[in-house]
Amino acid sequence: MPLTQEETERYARHLSLPELGEEGQQKLKRAHIALVGLGGLGSPAALYLAAAGVGRLTLIDPDAVTLSNLQRQILHATDSAGTAKTDSASCRLKALNPAVEITTATERLTPDNALALLEKCDLAVDASDNYAARFALADACAALRIPLVHGAVKGFIGQATVFAPHEGTACYRCLFPEETPMQEEDTASAAGILGAHAGIIGCIQALEALKALAGIPSPLRGGLLSADTLRMRFTVIPLHPSPTCKCRNGGEEEPQ
Repeated sequence: MPLTQEETERYARHLSLPELGEEGQQKLKRAHIALVGLGGLGSPAALYLAAAGVGRLTLIDPDAVTLSNLQRQILHATDSAGTAKTDSASCRLKALNPAVEITTATERLTPDNALALLEKCDLAVDASDNYAARFALADACAALRIPLVHGAVKGFIGQATVFAPHEGTACYRCLFPEETPMQEEDTASAAGILGAHAGIIGCIQALEALKALAGIPSPLRGGLLSADTLRMRFTVIPLHPSPTCKCRNGGEEEPQ
């Protein structure tokens, strides 16, 4: 279906981009993204994905809005305190772009429900704040053969990448093998975060998701962006898949 007159006006700046154009906008309109986490990373990511005209968003987060969230989680407002983040986000995004179809899951993503939550999605965005959810999400995306746009922040340090092991890139477990020591104290919720810093990484995640859906090449598909926003230093580090990772072997661990 061609874009409507309203869509042509709304996405006029997209249509002017030779890398995107009407064909790319149609791809965004047909796309279904799962966004895991509606906090400091997920807030700007959700806003820009909805504003860009992604056809359907599945929002996954088990938490309620608190006042301590609002310094960085710009998707939510003061009068949303005490309500589920999925409900707060859904109202805000529908007000921004009513054409976007939104489904919500007010639950924690786990190995038991990840496949069911993601099975009809074209891409997932990891804006979670704990390692258990990150591993469960990464495993589900690898099994479903869909790209995963990962982001993480702590203090003034951030990272972002696009995992697509079905296309030959590394996966999250290639980057962090099973034996890697993982401490929840390393996450932003425990270590502290400046809101604007989280916003930068969340916006990069939204940009990478839109590029992936529209077929625009990116150095982060197989590369890790390391961002030090205190010193404003940005570096892309090549990521190589691990030959022993289970993403190379149909989801099975390599025999020792």
